[in-house]
Amino acid sequence: MKHERCYVSCNCNQTPTAAHWGSNNLICYAACNAVVIYDPKWGSGGKVVASLVGHTKRVNSVRWLSEAGQPNELVSGASDHTAIVWRLNDGKYVPFVLQHESIVNIVDGIYKNEGVVVVTVGMDSAVKIWFRTTGSDVFTLIKDINCGHSICIGVRLSFLPQKESLILACGMDTSAIDLYIEENEFSHCHTLKGHEDWVRGLDFTTDGKDLLLASSSQDYYIRLWRFTPHSDTSDLHNVIKLKNAAYKVSLDTILTGHEGWIFSVNWNPKLSQLLSSSLDKSMIIWELDPSTNLWIEKVRVGEVGGNTMGFYGGVFSPDGQHILAHGYNGAFHLWENTTIEWKPCVTIGGHFAEVTDLAWDPQGEFLMTVSADQTTRIHAPWSDGKEVTWHEIARPQVHGYDMSSVTILSRYRFASSAEEKVIRTFEAPRNFVENFARICKITDIIEGECAPKGASVPSLGLSNKAVFLSEEGDQESHFTEVALTAPPTEETLLQNTLWPEIQKLYGHGYEVYSLASSPDGRFLASACKATTPEHAAILLWDTSNWKQIQKLVSHTLTVVQMSFSPDSEQLLSVSRDRRWSLFSKKSNDAFELVATTDKKTSIHTRIIWCCGWAHDSKYFATGSRDGKVAVWTKNENKQEKSVLGLYEAASVHLELKNESVTAVAFAPDCVLGSYLIAVGLEVGVIHCFKWSTNAWERILFLDKNVAHHLTVKRLAFRPVFGTAGQTNDEKVLQLASCGSDSTVIVHNFFIK
Repeated sequence: MKHERCYVSCNCNQTPTAAHWGSNNLICYAACNAVVIYDPKWGSGGKVVASLVGHTKRVNSVRWLSEAGQPNELVSGASDHTAIVWRLNDGKYVPFVLQHESIVNIVDGIYKNEGVVVVTVGMDSAVKIWFRTTGSDVFTLIKDINCGHSICIGVRLSFLPQKESLILACGMDTSAIDLYIEENEFSHCHTLKGHEDWVRGLDFTTDGKDLLLASSSQDYYIRLWRFTPHSDTSDLHNVIKLKNAAYKVSLDTILTGHEGWIFSVNWNPKLSQLLSSSLDKSMIIWELDPSTNLWIEKVRVGEVGGNTMGFYGGVFSPDGQHILAHGYNGAFHLWENTTIEWKPCVTIGGHFAEVTDLAWDPQGEFLMTVSADQTTRIHAPWSDGKEVTWHEIARPQVHGYDMSSVTILSRYRFASSAEEKVIRTFEAPRNFVENFARICKITDIIEGECAPKGASVPSLGLSNKAVFLSEEGDQESHFTEVALTAPPTEETLLQNTLWPEIQKLYGHGYEVYSLASSPDGRFLASACKATTPEHAAILLWDTSNWKQIQKLVSHTLTVVQMSFSPDSEQLLSVSRDRRWSLFSKKSNDAFELVATTDKKTSIHTRIIWCCGWAHDSKYFATGSRDGKVAVWTKNENKQEKSVLGLYEAASVHLELKNESVTAVAFAPDCVLGSYLIAVGLEVGVIHCFKWSTNAWERILFLDKNVAHHLTVKRLAFRPVFGTAGQTNDEKVLQLASCGSDSTVIVHNFFIK
């Protein structure tokens, strides 16, 4: 069985230097503890093509190493006190680790004729300069600059014009810019003063024989500094002297226009233009007006409204015709120059905190996820005639609490829970259904003209209020109807893709932790955080009238996951009390406990984190913290009566030594003549096993580079064979996974 990643969704880390667009037309960006390579030109709307896992804590800064040709190396710095230089070799990125004494905040690098120079900046006031000679794999520390009581918070390397010497600019928290020149070794040569707050962004470019340095600060200003070749030996004021040359440094101009901290500046590689990005929710392209010789604001783009807080960084594409920004919430924004205007483009996105749960819609056309970033998101495939790419197409819920669980009741209805005692249920508005049909080429429609057009969240509220056509003039409503033929931009996602809330369900004494719905859509089960049997009870709801119909008592601690059997006849629950319980539906539609485990009968000795049902409802699996996965079944001929009732282990259990099993899922049908079980672990990897009553056979292993680098929170196979948005091929199976690394992945399995 072969594997490929169909879709990877993960947002950019919230640091100013967390993304860079290389001259190879690839974007590298930091996502949790990994470095992600994103190809914006892939297929219809771009795709993540690689994940580089080497750091053990948050990646703070990434940058392609600058060179004239196509860069095949990048450098990353992280909170684990390391920087890593990644070199592309035979299709794989090979890491070389540079050790620091503290958190690495910023990195930069540049190629020279005789090798590579890399700069890493730490929180311990140290700026380290590393060098690797051509043909070698080893970096040597050639300079360790101690900034004393100051911290460097911006850095950029460049060549002086027509010279082999390098210049290093360091933006400091003293509001100054320290300059270092390479002559035999890097030595301090000048300090630029003028800013009145921390210097955040720096970038060099050449202007004829001159060198221009743009600097941005928290003082809301951008300053342009000019380095001009200087030959007047009598005037040494503001002059940088080298052995064979000298440069006079002067302030060229000050650019004003932003109303917030300016985190980054970036020169257009092709034109005399400068891009600045600010927390005032705007990005400005500045251009030199030849007639007046003044820098003017050429274009301003950005966000309007929503709960955003501006931009951390922005970069030009290599051809200068696109700009990419990453925002306070880690979302990407992409604009294209169409000669008439800068137009927003389709880009990738994702959650920026742990993804706690996911669920496929019954037809397998879209995937819904919830996260500790307090949002519910819908991911679906899209094509504009090129290869299909996946994107976020709606954000039905933007909440005020961290989300914990989601379950889909029917194609256009779902229930979610968060760190509150309430369960909220939602129904798709007409605007979503219409846009979904256009984007994903779906023919379904909602009957009835009375369905709400959209939803909005009132000021200081947490509930999504339905918006009808008659309310479009309502000032309280921020919803605007949009007709989409392509995935929406971040701004549209935040404001115009909410689903109206149709019901709140009360009854739990503590925060709701897990949800499950029956495949026939009739029942909703919920459980909350608990330390007593009373609070650990599962509440069962009738989805036709939202009445609580039963309280199922069995567990003594929090029920961490529940799952209805595919035939909707049984409900399985697993708990922190190291037990699983099975409830079966009787003729009067009431569920009763038919089997559970205790210390004598349980295979598991630690918390049971996960459970899942086989497609035929004959078997179910449980996975636990002790690394065991057990498959259970009903034996009508069983004589011995215990708390297990008629149930027993269907085979020898699987044991993964020194591991913790956190997610498990069965394929929607038999594969290769056996049941296929996917098992996710706390370390982030995924195993795929062929299981029969005789044996476990591992047929696929997904390591951290193609699975997750932190805990796998949930696994779910697409309910039908084939690739969403393309074909119903019985030789293709899709598995969705989500994890604590903020990532959602759709895997394609090709069955031989």
